[in-house]
Parts: sequence; structure tokens; C-alpha cells
Amino acid sequence: MQQDVIEQVSFNARNAEADAQMAEVAWAAQAAIERLPGFVSRQFGRNEDGGWVDVVRWKSLQDAKHAAEHAGREPAIAALFGLIDMQSVQMRHYAAPAPASLWSRQPPARRACLSLSLADFAPLRRFYERHFNARALFEAEVYLILQLGGPLAPELHVMQLCEAQAPFNGQGLMMNIEFDEVDALHAGMAAAGVEMRMPLEDHPWGDRAFSCVDPAGLELYCYSPRPMAAEYTGGLREPWRLEVPAAHEREDAVSA
Repeated sequence: MQQDVIEQVSFNARNAEADAQMAEVAWAAQAAIERLPGFVSRQFGRNEDGGWVDVVRWKSLQDAKHAAEHAGREPAIAALFGLIDMQSVQMRHYAAPAPASLWSRQPPARRACLSLSLADFAPLRRFYERHFNARALFEAEVYLILQLGGPLAPELHVMQLCEAQAPFNGQGLMMNIEFDEVDALHAGMAAAGVEMRMPLEDHPWGDRAFSCVDPAGLELYCYSPRPMAAEYTGGLREPWRLEVPAAHEREDAVSA
């Protein structure tokens, strides 16, 4: 059973200098926060009155309490705490119940990502660092994790090819990547001579997109959302509405 908890921490900066540093220091602490047991996701922001909020989703209330007790031992998180007026801090926890159809079922997966098997990481890494502002979250001789653009951005995993595996050849696989807008990205990649598969254009299924190919042969479908045409809206589904039977209930009815 999913027992997620949302932690909301509101606070003010100690002074104007701390306020100016807050965003950079808060994101510098992201990796350390992600390593805390039970971390799921995080959002961080400031309102127009200068108040800050840090919202973290944990797998349980116990994980949230453990983080509150131990997080300050991490230097990057301690640096963030040092900018905060501790007298202004307000912390609240909220249960985050799953849809009713999931309570007695297998909890949902947390993440999914592609992992490509390659003999040489270098060309792929240069491509994503240049065109997607990628940064390595983990790098070793046999494994590389690239995050495409910053905290909370999608990840691409690459593993060293071993004897038991066939090398990735790019066939039959496409990675979809959403952006706020894709025109400038397309222009820059086209100018750099990146191989294009699909032209930049608006699509009736609800996006503006193009596709290109990375050095490993993986096709990248880069898109930004657009209004969906009427002929496609009929395909939209609301799987967690209570009046819609869950998949296992429909299967049971058919087999009865």
C-alpha cells in the first residue's frame, strides 16, 4: 500500500543577502536531498512577498521525520539551512492517498528510464552536453547517468557493453522528450548538422515536434504541447475515475 507523505516547509531568508543566494544554494542541495531515504520528488519556490516554500514528497511519514532529524548533517543541506530564518519556519505534513483502485494493488512504479548498452560513451555524452545541457549524475567506467538540463529533468542511462549483450543499434526505439518550446532547440541542432528524421511541425495529436538522431542511433522525439484536434480528443482516458472499473475488475467480469 502506498503511504506517501507531502512535506511543506515555508520560511523566510535571514536577510537580503541570504535571499539573493537562496535559489542557487537550494538547488545545490538537491543531490543530497535525493539521497535521503524515502525521497520521491521536490519542488522549491518563492512568492512575491519574499516567502519561500520547499515541498518534498516522501514514501512515508517515518522517512520525512528521519530527513528532518538527519538532513542537516549533509554539508550542502546545512548551507541551505544557514540562509534560513529559523524562527519563521513552518512545517506541515499531508497524507497523499493513492487512487482507490490502487490501494489493494501493486503500488505504482516510481521511475522509468532508458539504458543503452554502448562500447564508447564519449560521443553520446558530448552530444547531450552540447544540445541538452546534460550533466552527469553518476559516472564510472561501466555506467553513466546523464540528466538532461537540470534538477528534476529526465535522465538517460548508458552502460558499458558486455559480452552477453548485443550493442544498441537504434532500431525500433524512440525517446520522447517534452520541452516548453522546441523551435530554438530545433534551429540550434539543425545548424550543428544533427541528423533529422521528422521535420519541425504542428501535429493534430497535440504537440509541435521534430525528431533527430543521437550518435548512438537513438531517435529523439522533441516536442512541446499544443491543443489537441477534435478527432484525437476521443482517445483521452481518465483511468482513476471511481466509476471506471479497474483493469483487473474488467478481466474478472469477462472470466466469470
